[in-house]
Amino acid sequence: MPESNERGPLPPYDGWRPSLKVRSHYVRRFWPLALLGLVVAALLVGLVVIATRPRPAPVAGPEPQPVADSTPAPVSAIVRPGEVMPAFLARADLPAADAELVIGALSENGFNFRRMRPGDSLVVARDPTSVVLVDYHQSFERVWRVRLDGPKPRVSMVFRRTENRPELVVGGISSSLYEALVDLGESPGLVAAYADIFGWEVDFFCETQAHDSFALVVDRRYCDGRFIGNGSIRAARYRGAAGDFRAFRFTDPEGREDCYNERGECLRKTFLKSPLNFSRVTSFFGSRYHPIRRVRAEHAGVDYAAPSGTPVSCVADGRVVTAGWAGGYGNLVEVRHAAGLSTRYGHLRGYGRGIRAGAEVVQGQVIGYVGTTGLSTGPHLHYEVRRNGTPVNPLRFDVPRVAPVKDEHLPLFEALRDSLVAAVPALASTPPPPPARTPNQPRP
Repeated sequence: MPESNERGPLPPYDGWRPSLKVRSHYVRRFWPLALLGLVVAALLVGLVVIATRPRPAPVAGPEPQPVADSTPAPVSAIVRPGEVMPAFLARADLPAADAELVIGALSENGFNFRRMRPGDSLVVARDPTSVVLVDYHQSFERVWRVRLDGPKPRVSMVFRRTENRPELVVGGISSSLYEALVDLGESPGLVAAYADIFGWEVDFFCETQAHDSFALVVDRRYCDGRFIGNGSIRAARYRGAAGDFRAFRFTDPEGREDCYNERGECLRKTFLKSPLNFSRVTSFFGSRYHPIRRVRAEHAGVDYAAPSGTPVSCVADGRVVTAGWAGGYGNLVEVRHAAGLSTRYGHLRGYGRGIRAGAEVVQGQVIGYVGTTGLSTGPHLHYEVRRNGTPVNPLRFDVPRVAPVKDEHLPLFEALRDSLVAAVPALASTPPPPPARTPNQPRP
C-alpha cells in the first residue's frame, strides 16, 4: 500500500504548480542602477519632445508709445519787402511782451533796423512755456542772438566760419549760354557774372554758335560746410565762332580789381556791349519794313526782345538828358556820355530809381524796365547809340578799353596768370579747336 503523506496524496508529477524563478545575483546587485538609467532616459526623451514641439505665437499686446516731446518746434520766418521789425516779430508768433523785449535789446546793442532787408530770416526757439531764444540772420555768416531765458534779455553776435573753394566749370553750347550753364546746375546769377566778364567781347544774344565752349574757375562759398552761394570768378574762357577770349581776375597792390586778358588789357570798355543781360535781337540797325507804319524806313537802333519788366542797364557813365514820354519811342531815357556820344532806351514800362533829367548815372545802373509803350507790337527794348547826334550801329560800335594793368604791376599779374593756366588746362591758349559734330553725336 502506498505510503501516507501528511501533505496528502502526491501529485501526479512534480511541476503541477508553477515554481518561482530564482533571481541571479547580478540582477540583485545592479537593479537600482538599471532603474536610475530608465528614469534618466525618460527625462531626456521628455526634454527633446518639449524642445521640438511648436510653440504657440505670443499674443500681441499694445505697443509701447514713445514719450511725446513737449518742447515746441522752432518757428522761422523771412522778412518781406517793406516789413518792419514789430510786424515781422508778430508774424513769427512772438508774444507782444517778448517782441518788446527783443526790440529793446537789439536797439540797445546797436542793431540798425533800417538795414533790415527782404530775405533776412528769424528763428524763434521755445521751451514748453515761453520763448527762450531769438536768432535774427542778416546773412549766413552774421546772426544776432537774443536770449530771453534769464532775468533780462542777453544779446550776442554769432559769426559762422566761411571759406572759398575754387571749382572748375566747363561745358559746351547747343542753343544758348544761359541754357548750357543752367543745364549744368549753375545759378542764373553765375551765368550773368560770366556774361558780364565777356560782355564787351561777345554779344551772347546773337554771336553764340552751337559747339562753342566755355570754362570758368569760380569760388564756391561754404559756411560750416554748407554751400551758400558763388563768389567771384577767378578766371574764365570762351571759345567759339566769335573768337577765343580769356579772362583773369587780378587785384593790384593799390587795391584796384578787374578782369584782364592774357596781355593785361582790361576786358571792360567804356561802353557795355548791350544794355540787357539776356535777350535776342529782333530788329537790326539799318533799313527795315516798319511793322506798324507799313513802310520801309531806316531803323536807327537795335531791338531786343525781352520779357516785360526786364531791367535795362545804362551802358556807360553819363548824365540823363530826358526821361519821359517821347511819341513813338514811348517812355524814353536818353543819356549823354563823353566824347559826343549818347544812348537812347525806348518803349520802357517804367524808370529806375532816381532816373530823371539831370541825374548822374554810372555804367551798369538800372535806368528802366522793358515794356511795350509807344509804337510797339510787344515787349522789347529799342536801343540807340549816337555820335554827335548821328545814329551808329550799336553792334559794330567800337569803344576804347578801360586802363590796363600798370607796368609796375605786370610781373605780379603774369605770375597769377601763369599759375592759373598751369593749374587749369582748360585755360591754356593752345588746345586744338573742338571737332565738328553731327547733331546726334555726343560731345567728347
